[in-house]
Amino acid sequence: MSQVAASFGSSKGLLFTPFLAPQQGGLIFAVGIEESALQLWASSYIDKDILALRAQARGMWRKGEVLLDQELVPRREFLASPFYKEFLSKIGMGRVCVGIVFEGTPGLPATSLSIFRDACEPAFDESDAKWMKLVAAHISRGLGLMQRLDTARLQNTSLLASFDRLAFGVVLLNAEMQVLHHNDAARKVLERRDGIFIGANRQLENSSGTGGGKSLSSWLAKVRDTPTAEQGHFLEECRVLRNVGKRHYAVQCADVLAASPWTAGSDSDTVRYIVFIVDPAALQLPSTSRLAGLFGLTPSQARVAREFSKGGTYEQVARRMRIAVETVRSHVKDIYPKTRVNRQADLVRLVLSLAQSAV
Repeated sequence: MSQVAASFGSSKGLLFTPFLAPQQGGLIFAVGIEESALQLWASSYIDKDILALRAQARGMWRKGEVLLDQELVPRREFLASPFYKEFLSKIGMGRVCVGIVFEGTPGLPATSLSIFRDACEPAFDESDAKWMKLVAAHISRGLGLMQRLDTARLQNTSLLASFDRLAFGVVLLNAEMQVLHHNDAARKVLERRDGIFIGANRQLENSSGTGGGKSLSSWLAKVRDTPTAEQGHFLEECRVLRNVGKRHYAVQCADVLAASPWTAGSDSDTVRYIVFIVDPAALQLPSTSRLAGLFGLTPSQARVAREFSKGGTYEQVARRMRIAVETVRSHVKDIYPKTRVNRQADLVRLVLSLAQSAV
């Protein structure tokens, strides 16, 4: 997807089912778009997509068609729509070139390849449309074959691709606790070899001691051998010391129910456990645009709220932001009622609750 988007001079793209969310059996492969934005689309904006809805209403959603945003909806109407103002504008998407991969038939849900640019960037033109027609046709052949032969596997592939958009490690294990799949973040951890690696038996091992004195593989085996009804809280973890410094990885493991979407083939190929790997010292704070969108903050107020979550006094925050202390105090006074807190500690806790674990 990244190469496809780059061929249009863009960094954002989606191959997805615009009328069918992933939790309903739809597909979504993305590049340059955060997982949180995809989840927000699926939960709150899938039925507000003015471009897809307009194309469908006008009978333009036909296989092989290429649709440009300015051809579907007058520019002024599009920019005034809730879909743009509340959602697309927050993630830098104001122009779109859509290639219809499937128009929607039994077993082949309506699917499109959409490439995005920001509102301030040039509109997609006829040359982009011609290139999209070629690319969409190529994708339709491969995707159509996969859909017809194995819809379940394609949905699993879509699910695995979503893991790669997460900032923390995800590892899928079979009944013998052997590694079946790991996402990009977990791959980075394994390549570091500074605490966790895959052993000769395809099991997760640790190269240093753990907080409880047991090896990682022994801890995972205990999780496997403990009946589900007797297992502890999800947040119980195995602490794996890293080889450098005083940092550590926190490892959590959960049993995957038999009704999960990952069941496939023999026991050795079936996902039974999912492992999460995080570095408690590494956090990805919410962006200022997300804070502004969630709480109705101005960009300046969102930056102040984010800075406080990094720690420090009013004076230190003012120094880092290169603004006056009284300006910081004024912003905080306006931030409190919008976020429904009345103490700095509560504001910090609120912002940190929106942070993402990372490695």
